Amino acid sequence: MKKIKVALIGIYYPMAMLRYFERALKRRPDVELITAGPYTGNWIPWNGGMTLLPKYDKTPNFALPKDFIRSGKVSPQIFQADERFADVDLWLEVDAGFYLDPRPETGIVAHVATDPHALNYDRQRQLADYFFNMQTPYMKDGDHYLPYAYDPTVHYPKEETVEHDVCMIGLHYPQRTELVNRLLSKNLRVFYTIGPIFDEYREAYNKSLVGINWSSKLDMNARVWELAAMGVLAVENTVPDMRSYFVPGEHYLEFTDVNGAEKQVLLALSDKEMMQEMVDRAYSKVQPHTWDARIQQILERVGLRRI
Repeated sequence: MKKIKVALIGIYYPMAMLRYFERALKRRPDVELITAGPYTGNWIPWNGGMTLLPKYDKTPNFALPKDFIRSGKVSPQIFQADERFADVDLWLEVDAGFYLDPRPETGIVAHVATDPHALNYDRQRQLADYFFNMQTPYMKDGDHYLPYAYDPTVHYPKEETVEHDVCMIGLHYPQRTELVNRLLSKNLRVFYTIGPIFDEYREAYNKSLVGINWSSKLDMNARVWELAAMGVLAVENTVPDMRSYFVPGEHYLEFTDVNGAEKQVLLALSDKEMMQEMVDRAYSKVQPHTWDARIQQILERVGLRRI
């Protein structure tokens, strides 16, 4: 059977949602994958700019200079002389700010909006045959819903010596920092940083009793899925999409402000039996929601299903 030829287009930071799509596509025996986009090595613009571990520097097949990030787009004509891009079945743009314009003349174009809470995707909607939106509060007519997910080769439970009562890896928004300072004042062991990804990210959370997730807007971010998959009790603010999948008080502890977050963390740490029961329910609930499943959802929607 002929393989599905997928050209994966996006910004090749060492860490991005695109990287999970790439990993899942590489696991499929029915896909021939070619990757392209601006490439930054192991540099990422988090926190004003950070250099991550060299092992996460993964070059796409067709690397564009990172200066292309500024324009936010590139013409598909740039690939014309490269035979690897001949007869592409699916141009899959996983977009945190980069896409093809004009659209390719052949093949299906599917666009995944990874940051609709932060970016305007009106032009991408015009160009794509299928537009996938990862957050329902920001959907428009014609969008297809595609929530975030977890990677089973990255996000899984592994028994580690507990070193942290609480872990929160991510951008240091003011409300997150205020919560961390309150927890530190209670003499709790808090791991609060930005930079660890993949293996180091999983290891830090697996060394922790509680994981905090505080979405910046109305987005159900990837950490919702990842905490459940790693078997870490989640203390989270509820955003609209979450109630379609998880139940507060059953799969995670809910808060709406810093006072509530502090209270829920202290509650979790005071009742280890409750904590384990909630972790087990969340772990069971999250199992179908892998990035592999999201890729299958895309291929079925665009009519290219094989497996």
